[in-house]
Amino acid sequence: MALLMVHLLVAQRWAQAHAEYRDCPEFYLGAISPDAIYIRDGKDKSHKDEIHLNNWLAPHPEEVLAYWRGHHEPFDVGYGIHVLTDAQWAPHFRACFPEILYPDGKVRTEIYYGDTFATDYALYRERDGERLFGLVEKGRAPEDHPKLPHYAFDEWRKMMVEEYRTQRRPTEPVRLIDRAFVERFIEDSQQLLNETYGRDEHE
Repeated sequence: MALLMVHLLVAQRWAQAHAEYRDCPEFYLGAISPDAIYIRDGKDKSHKDEIHLNNWLAPHPEEVLAYWRGHHEPFDVGYGIHVLTDAQWAPHFRACFPEILYPDGKVRTEIYYGDTFATDYALYRERDGERLFGLVEKGRAPEDHPKLPHYAFDEWRKMMVEEYRTQRRPTEPVRLIDRAFVERFIEDSQQLLNETYGRDEHE
């Protein structure tokens, strides 16, 4: 999965063309909220694809459209943007960096998480992270979300705000997934987001 600054920066880039979401706290809270499954389920990932609207590892935009038909508040739009971002992230880094995979296709987590946390922390410091997290803090999650309970969204937000503001996790030099890769991904991811949201507007 992409980490939080990737999600927030993808959402911010998309919102440049959608003024109603550009500075909307609920939109940005939604853009980090599918990963609140870790609050509800801990390390159990058996329901993660369901919570991500079947977009965790590959794109299924029709699932996001079905969700948006019944849930179209700013939080829900951000939620859909998050899962569409994850749907593109895994295929993208796997294709760009085959050396990050073991022969059986599993990810070499020591490289992956070493790189992604170091890069995400740098993006937080250098790419408007404090302002974006300030918006996340102001957002209000729905009380009756169809996928996750309200407490999970709130606890995930608190945990992530502390994680990024303290940056206590030790980091090493980035080997593969660096800032330049993320900056390209932010731009490359926009087409699917725009196409999916555009279909929702016209259905």
